[in-house]
Amino acid sequence: MDRTGKIGIAFAIIVLVGWQFYYGKQMEKARLEQDAAALNAPAASPEAKPADAVKLAASPIAPAAAPAPAPNVSAHSSSKVVETLASAEAEWVFTNLGGGLERVNLLKHKSEGDQPVVLNEFGGIPIGALTEGFEATVLEPYQMEVAADRKSVTFRRTDPRQFVVEKRFSFSKPKEEKGAPLEYLMDVEVRFSHTGTVPVTVPSYAMRVGSAVALHVKDQELYTGFNRSNAGDSKFTGVSWFSNSGILGMGKTPAVSADSGEIRWAGVTNQYYATLLTPVGETAAEALARRFSVTAEQWNVGGRSASGGAVPMAVDGALRYPVAVLEPGKEIVHKLSLFAGPREHGRLQDLGGGQEAMLDFGWFGFVSRALLSSMNALKGVLGSYAAAIIVLTLLIKTLMWPLQNKATASMKRMQDLQPKMTALREKYTNDPQKLNVEMMALYKKHGVNPFAGCLPMFVQIPIFFGFYNMLGKAVELRNSSFLWAHDLSQADTIAIVAGFPINVLPILMAGTMFYQMQLTPKTGDPMQQRIFMFMPLMFVMFCYNYASALALYWTVQNVFTIVQLLITNQKKTQGLQTVVSGGRK
Repeated sequence: MDRTGKIGIAFAIIVLVGWQFYYGKQMEKARLEQDAAALNAPAASPEAKPADAVKLAASPIAPAAAPAPAPNVSAHSSSKVVETLASAEAEWVFTNLGGGLERVNLLKHKSEGDQPVVLNEFGGIPIGALTEGFEATVLEPYQMEVAADRKSVTFRRTDPRQFVVEKRFSFSKPKEEKGAPLEYLMDVEVRFSHTGTVPVTVPSYAMRVGSAVALHVKDQELYTGFNRSNAGDSKFTGVSWFSNSGILGMGKTPAVSADSGEIRWAGVTNQYYATLLTPVGETAAEALARRFSVTAEQWNVGGRSASGGAVPMAVDGALRYPVAVLEPGKEIVHKLSLFAGPREHGRLQDLGGGQEAMLDFGWFGFVSRALLSSMNALKGVLGSYAAAIIVLTLLIKTLMWPLQNKATASMKRMQDLQPKMTALREKYTNDPQKLNVEMMALYKKHGVNPFAGCLPMFVQIPIFFGFYNMLGKAVELRNSSFLWAHDLSQADTIAIVAGFPINVLPILMAGTMFYQMQLTPKTGDPMQQRIFMFMPLMFVMFCYNYASALALYWTVQNVFTIVQLLITNQKKTQGLQTVVSGGRK
């Protein structure tokens, strides 16, 4: 591999490692600024946490005209009342304060302490709550009625402006035209009705989407944020974007993200889970989001621990509908689809509104999607995601075997030309143009392509970053184990020594990569070779605290390449011995 190839590949890795370092510094800076602001802010009541702006209103609202309360009907009350609807996959916990979904417990997805993953766990604002304000919200009490079959729940209240608000949440029904991800779906219907004699104004309500936060203190916060589709253009605002102070006061971002237009869907997400609201048959006028702090005491509930890192920041969002005039005897109805579950590509795609774009696999998205489909298919056959990754890696490397052999042969020819190339460099030290001409003539004379040795690495770059983006967002890997690695979506830490985690797979990756480089024919001048030997260290920095599945993939491909090089080198040695012994005869 020549200088251009080595420098290009090394530069790509250095840029990515540098970005990770820069991002970490920026996150820490933003956190310190927020903590300082919190210390200077006036104290708030415990219930004022979204977390500090939510007020539980005990307003004198007249009860709506409705049947007399039955055992499963709660009357208007400023006291909190909860009801749970259960499915095979999740528990949907509703509250009368705000009239919405307080949280969703994903029964088949485990978090720390072997507890179910909880969506909308922090912030205190129910999914589906209607608030006139976004930063300072009021959660009005609703009358709550649960259907006898426990498949739906209905909320009612009468606004002081004398229109009735009714919200109904129900489990989605199967659609004949396609298989929808029903286990994580609910239908939502919001109805404003007016029985008076004069028109009334329905304010510009913000319908809350819920909140999201990283699952672990060591998760990268770049995956936590707010997604929305504006006129079909998918956008993402990460949690680190909010209240960014910018550089020298320039580029400062506000505390709230507001995106106006034709909002087709919006949701909050962490690395692996999301809640999404999708208007049906219409669009919302605005998408809103902000971030908030989660205290260590709140975080530690449920068996989690804040040790080993700062408590992550959270984000909550909303869809806003425009002001509307409600005529006497008329109704305004908004229908929405609510998704609360894992960010599996197939499930999001089945929602039918382009929601799979929130996975954002990046430049090599087509590679990531192909790898994800292949990995899931292999898992279905092998029964293990670790085995699927290993087999998928072996298949890819097998397909690249001829290309790798040609590259190795080209690099060997380049190695044989090193003495002549060194002589040319010494001869034309002060004439770079003449040196390039003579070098090209030398390559042409001996039939050497200086870029041939780089080709396998350049082919692997899209595959590596395809794996990188896919494995970092594949919820399927959560709690999937491999030998000592209990969770392939996390680093495979086996011990912590003096505060430093010992992760085995990245170390094995670096060791196999170093040995592979020893077997590879040496090209370039000695200084380039010494610089290139730092590649294993850069890869360790890049992968050390990332999903262990990535280190597993790279280690397996290193071992495969080592075996291939040993076989190739052995064949060349045997061929040379045959030639020598034949010459003696």
